[in-house]
Amino acid sequence: MLGRRLILGLGTLTAVNAAMSAANAATNANLRRFVKMRGALDGRLVIGCVTGRYDGVVDGQITPLFGVVSAVFSLYRPQNDGFEVASLEQAYYTDLRTGEVLNHWKNPYTNEAVAVPIYSEAPSLVILGPDLVFHTPKPPGPGVQVAHSARGPDMIGDDIVFVEQVSVSVEGAKGGPPFTYRDNTVLRAQARAVDRPESQITPSQTTFDAVVSWRPWLNMGTRPGHMEALGYGGFGVSPASLPAAWVRATGRARPSLLNHPERVVEAAWHTVR
Repeated sequence: MLGRRLILGLGTLTAVNAAMSAANAATNANLRRFVKMRGALDGRLVIGCVTGRYDGVVDGQITPLFGVVSAVFSLYRPQNDGFEVASLEQAYYTDLRTGEVLNHWKNPYTNEAVAVPIYSEAPSLVILGPDLVFHTPKPPGPGVQVAHSARGPDMIGDDIVFVEQVSVSVEGAKGGPPFTYRDNTVLRAQARAVDRPESQITPSQTTFDAVVSWRPWLNMGTRPGHMEALGYGGFGVSPASLPAAWVRATGRARPSLLNHPERVVEAAWHTVR
């Protein structure tokens, strides 16, 4: 009787271990899929870009504001059971009519002309775990909360889809309202290409949406409302396909990113710990 129980117990343990191994294999496969669609398994530099627009929303009324062109440069390298990701973003606000980068802009809510900043991010470092959750090596500053993760994969026809989500909340100064930011990026690529064993990268198409508090440079003060953004783009794009307005502006503001992008991003390995 004891021998039978032992055999049954060993059988149950074997089944549990097999189930855990299968779950781990699926997790690792999905991590590799996501990295292929957002970065590269072989450590090469990967470029993602987005072209979009921002609208203001006040009391349900939508007001077109400005466009945006953004490029993200990333390097991935394996770490333990996940990946270490070095990246930076360079973004510009643009005129909705001409598509050119804005230096000044007239706020339709205040009729005030304001200076338009450039979003020029320093190289940063995050850890992407097998659960598709991004972690920073150091906690964010006081009053700052950040959540960054992806979910999926889902299948739409013959395509694999992941949804990446970023949420940021920053306490307001002197008791003022907090700044909040939340975006969703949908990555989509052909499953057959993603699951090809020899492939290290699979370019993906993306759509982007965001809900954002008024940016401080808009000088909106405590006026009610927020902004909503919508855009499209992709990961694994070639430098030649970057928007012309972005290339011209970066040539003036950050030429090293055009000339030696990998060298600029690699600085994160040495400076961010």
